[in-house]
Amino acid sequence: MPSRRRLLAAISSVAVAGMAGCSGSASGGSDTVDCHTSALVHGRGNVLDNGARGTVEEGDVRLAVPLSVDNVREYSISVLKVYDAAGNLVHAIPESADDAELMANKAGVNEGQLLYEQSIGRRPFHGRYRVDAVNTSEESVDFVTIEFNCFSDVSD
Repeated sequence: MPSRRRLLAAISSVAVAGMAGCSGSASGGSDTVDCHTSALVHGRGNVLDNGARGTVEEGDVRLAVPLSVDNVREYSISVLKVYDAAGNLVHAIPESADDAELMANKAGVNEGQLLYEQSIGRRPFHGRYRVDAVNTSEESVDFVTIEFNCFSDVSD
C-alpha cells in the first residue's frame, strides 16, 4: 500500500498536470506531448509534495516547481536550490510569499499556489535534478529529485 505522502504527491501531480493540459502517468510523474517527468525521491517534508516537472515553452525547456503560499510562509522558504545529477548547484531561485499577488493570474497555478520556473535549455533536453526548498536559516526543509525527458518537437 502506498504511503500517505506518495498518495498525496501522486494526486497533487495529477491535479497540477491537469491544470497544465497534461495527464498523470503511472510512474508518479506527468506526461505531455513535449515532456515526461518522474519523481524519483521525495524528502520528509511537505513543501515539495507537488513535485517539480519539465515543461516546454516555445522550444525552451523549463524546470517548473509549484509551491503552496502557506508552506512558503510557514517554513520561511527563501530559495529553491537546484542541483544537477553530479550534485553541483546550478540554479538558486529566490522565493517569497509576497509573489502570490503577481502570480494570481499565471497559467498552471491553483489558488494559493506559486509556480516558479527556471529555463534550463532547448529541446530535446533530458536531465535529473534535485530541488531543495531552503529556509531563511539556510536549512533544507524538503527536497524532491526528478528525472525528465523533453523530446524533439512533436505534434499531438
